[in-house]
Amino acid sequence: MKIIWFIVASSNPIKRIFDLYTSDLSYQEIERLIKREAGEVYEFFAKDIPQPDLHKNKFIRGLIFIRSLFNAFILKLTPARRLFFLAALLFFFVGYAQANQSYILSAFVIVILLLAFELADKLSAKGELDVARKIQFDLIPKYSSQIFNYEIATHYEPAREVGGDHFDIIETPERTYIIIGDISGKGIAAALYMVRVQSIIHLLLDNFYEVRDIVINLKKYFSKNLRREFFLTMSIASIEKDSSIKFVRAGHTPAFHFKHEINSVDVICPQGIGIGLNDKGMFENILEAAVIMPKPNDIIFLFTDGLSETMNPLLEQFGEENIKRVIQNNMDKSAEEIKVALLRAVAAFRATALQNDDITFVVLKTL
Repeated sequence: MKIIWFIVASSNPIKRIFDLYTSDLSYQEIERLIKREAGEVYEFFAKDIPQPDLHKNKFIRGLIFIRSLFNAFILKLTPARRLFFLAALLFFFVGYAQANQSYILSAFVIVILLLAFELADKLSAKGELDVARKIQFDLIPKYSSQIFNYEIATHYEPAREVGGDHFDIIETPERTYIIIGDISGKGIAAALYMVRVQSIIHLLLDNFYEVRDIVINLKKYFSKNLRREFFLTMSIASIEKDSSIKFVRAGHTPAFHFKHEINSVDVICPQGIGIGLNDKGMFENILEAAVIMPKPNDIIFLFTDGLSETMNPLLEQFGEENIKRVIQNNMDKSAEEIKVALLRAVAAFRATALQNDDITFVVLKTL
């Protein structure tokens, strides 16, 4: 019976076609399509939809919304493809009204051809994004697990193919700089700005070594061609040879100082404004520098808000308190083990929810 079933199954063209198209299909891919990609597609088109007139009834508003969504979709096509798509719609409705299968088949063929053209464009863009992702990860610093008197462990995880978090470690004979930042938005535009930030900082280190001076001059050069819808928040910490840390933040998340001896957490939050925001000329006056003097086994933790704002399926955020709790519960472990424990806690909290923002963090533990 098994042999007969195998012969029937292998000779069934429908089953062969089904197996061909579902061979690499997974539940996670379906879930991604429904939960993430559908929402991203809607957001892509919805930004071109005008605000509804609340004075009209719901039915009329619904019709206007459908029309606006359709127009937003049509206008994203090139003029030639737009013309062929409208022709396909015309063929379909004429064929349906006249029960003419040739018109309906023509409409189907035109739509399939348009889909093939759009797919080719997408795959070409995806190939370029894959190259951009490789280049971006090549720019992520390579370093040893120890810097001066500190163990160090880091994590960088973009939400998309490329990310807008900025992360760098620059070692000099006198001190080591740890730079962590977040450029508003995600995707290729934010990634390009991230590369620009990295280049400017490397140039500035030829003339400046104080973290406050570096941030002030970064703002001066980076803001020149920054588009209005983008801004940068960042922190720079310099680890000195005596193990002290100088810390500056420009509107970024604070640093956490876990004091092993008394089992407490200090939130290091000197004043500072994001770069690219309207600071009314007060950026330099507001920017403060803090000095941290860790003792043996203390932990310094730097992160972007993608970590604290990680969401679960109920849209609840992981939060800074959970970060503190996980690190405090693992304070006696190495920097790398603390990193692993934190990633496990985030993954368990997120469960089936998709990553909604870039995640970057640095764990420093005093030896």
